[in-house]
Formats: sequence, C-alpha cells, structure tokens
Amino acid sequence: MKKLFRIRNVFIILIAFILVLIAIFLIKQTFLTSKRELIIGTVKKGELIQRVTIAGEVVPNRSTFITAPYNGYIKKIYVKIGDKLKEGNPIVSISQTLDFSDRVFPIRAPFDGTVVHIEKMEGEYVYANMGSSDDCIVRMDDVSRLFVNAKVPEIDIVKIKKGQDVLIKATAILDRQYHGIITEISLASLKTTTNSWRDSTSANFPIKVEITDKDEVIKPGMTVTIDVVTNRLDNVLLLGQEYLYQKDDEYFVYLEDGQRRDVKTGLSNEVYTEIKEGLREGDRVRQYDFTQLVKDMGNVRR
Repeated sequence: MKKLFRIRNVFIILIAFILVLIAIFLIKQTFLTSKRELIIGTVKKGELIQRVTIAGEVVPNRSTFITAPYNGYIKKIYVKIGDKLKEGNPIVSISQTLDFSDRVFPIRAPFDGTVVHIEKMEGEYVYANMGSSDDCIVRMDDVSRLFVNAKVPEIDIVKIKKGQDVLIKATAILDRQYHGIITEISLASLKTTTNSWRDSTSANFPIKVEITDKDEVIKPGMTVTIDVVTNRLDNVLLLGQEYLYQKDDEYFVYLEDGQRRDVKTGLSNEVYTEIKEGLREGDRVRQYDFTQLVKDMGNVRR
C-alpha cells in the first residue's frame, strides 16, 4: 500500500514538472517570436528643465520656546493656540509659590508671531530651562515668511546657486505645488556617518529656500520635496529617452520607416533629450526595441 502511494506521488510530481516546462516554453516562444507592435514618437519643441531633487522641512522665519525663568508654578496662560501676538503681549506668568496672590510679572512676546503650541497648563510646576524645548510652555513662530531647510549632497552642490528657482511639493498637500528661491548656501559641509556593516561618511551642504507663494495650508514642520531648477532651455527640439539608441559615444534613432538617422544631442533630464542636429520638428521615430535587447542578452549568456 505504501509503495502504491509513493508511486502515485512521484507520478503527480512528474506531471506537474512537465506542465511547468511546457508553460515556460510557450511563454518564451510567444514573447520572442510574436510580432512587436511599433510605438512611434514625435520630435517636438518645448522646454527642457534640469533639476536636483532633495528633501527638506518647512521652518518659520523665527521661532521661540517660552520657558520658565525660574522654578515655579504656572499662574496664568494669557494665550491660546492660533493667537496672533504683537511684540510685548503677555504670554504666561510664573509664581514661585502656590500663593497666587503674590504679584508676578508676565513673560512677554519677544517679537510679532503666532502661538503654535501650548505644552503646559495653569497650576503645573515647571523648571527653569531658558530657551530649551524640553520644558517649553508656549511656542510661538513668526510665520510672516516661510522657508525650507534642506541638505544638498556634495555631488550636486556645484549645480546650486543663490537665486535659483525651486519647485516645492509638500507630502501632505497633494493638490498644489509651491515656488521658492534659494536664499542661503552653506560654505562648509556637514559630515554624516551612516550606521551600516561598513561605516561611511557623507557630506551634505545645508541650504535655505524661501517659499514665495505661501498660503495658510503649508505649515512649519511639514516635510517637502524640492526641485532646484539648475538649467532651463526654452523652445528646443525634444525627444523622449526611450527613442534614442547609443553605441559608444554616438547617438542615433530609427525613423518610422526603419531608416537609421544619426543625431547630435545636447542637455538631458530624466524624461527628454535635446536634439541639436539630425532631426526636425514633427519627425516620427521608433521606440527603442526592448525585446531585441532581451534577445541579445540571452545570446550573450549562451
């Protein structure tokens, strides 16, 4: 009986293996021998933008943490979140004893700003910790201007200049993008050591970008992605990267009728390449034959 079960199991495994081989063979034959539908692209004139993309964080023009100047109890908080303060407005008063009848003088706003956090409540005991966020009672920001702090890898820093235009996309705001301009570039890098099986050190240069079209939606602390426009060409001939062939240092295309045409290229970005010679606006070219690439790779392996 056991022998019969063993034979049946072997037979089932053998049949399954044969079916898998047949399926692989049919898929391969279909992929390699089927006639490929040609995809045609058109040379067009347009704008080509080269950019450096990095991550950053939105920060206010100024920010301060209101803390206790001495140990004591919070007697009164004069503000609430969202209040817009003028320099000198009272924010909080601290009493060193529980006898709140004692006369105390309030801590006042050091500049015009908005209350964005209230971390403590009236009657709570607080410790003197001048200017530190650890024992913050109230945080206020000057949001009359907003900036993005970001770090540029050293490989890209030579492309970055003060005054360059920046496109800003906030992770939490999907329906619009913002514009900005680079206002500061650090003259020295910050070294960062990554913890991995082999410690490596990277150098990044801090930059500051001012958001020129801020609104009430974008807020300090939001994470953003910024595209620094490092080069821009207007009204140039463009062709998608997927239509270009390259052999050594030469570039060429195949026209719609199959004729090969050598081209001279200019600047490129992640989508398009500038065509300087060899094609005209409206020329139609074939997309790169990726199936032929698969065949060639297979021949190399054999």
